[in-house]
Amino acid sequence: MAKRILYLITSLMYVWTVCAQPDCFLTHYSSEDGLSQNTVMGILQDSRGNMWFSTWDGLNRFDGYTFKTYKARLGNQIALTNNRIDRMYEDRYGFLWLLTYDNRVYRFDPRTEIFEQVPSGNAGGSAATITSIKLLPGGVVWLLTEKEGAIRVVTSPDTYRLTTEWYAAETGLFPAVRVHEVYEDLSGHEWMLTDNGLGMLVSGRKTPVSFFTETAEKETKDGQPFYTCLEQGDEILFG
Repeated sequence: MAKRILYLITSLMYVWTVCAQPDCFLTHYSSEDGLSQNTVMGILQDSRGNMWFSTWDGLNRFDGYTFKTYKARLGNQIALTNNRIDRMYEDRYGFLWLLTYDNRVYRFDPRTEIFEQVPSGNAGGSAATITSIKLLPGGVVWLLTEKEGAIRVVTSPDTYRLTTEWYAAETGLFPAVRVHEVYEDLSGHEWMLTDNGLGMLVSGRKTPVSFFTETAEKETKDGQPFYTCLEQGDEILFG
């Protein structure tokens, strides 16, 4: 009798294990299926349902059936300085923002299939080493650099044209070398958390309000660094 009960318990455990297996189907896509490179750095589904893959050798769009590759080749008009794309984001207007291996940023329009370097070659900050892209809820895009402050990018909702402002000690707009983080609060104010205090941009203004910053007139230029923040009700906590 004990053997039968043990057999019954063992059988039930086996049935439960089999039933607990996930009901899924795996499909493997590689360069043999049209993917431009097998090292994928980012995956994104855009607002139109297309899948995008950023790789070590180009950007790929997948419609569920085939891949289309975008990368700089001899003779084509794609203005990428490096085909390795490490970061990829979609903004509220349907543009893709790409950070390449050589620390350059491009805005890609899936409708026209045109790449645009941001900032443009004749704009301030175009030679800066960009390390990250931050998309804020209101539509503003910030480009954070290694040691050249940050670049604020605004998209016109009518024409999609870009305007940029470079916030750094070099330009005089804000006395910081490194911007660690940016944050848009519930009132629409944009905060810069830097190696030299806080900067708050009020909507419609170019010059930020400064908090805890050290100026050139003081004995030391080493200000208070801020790295993180959290908004709770009518308060914002800064760390």
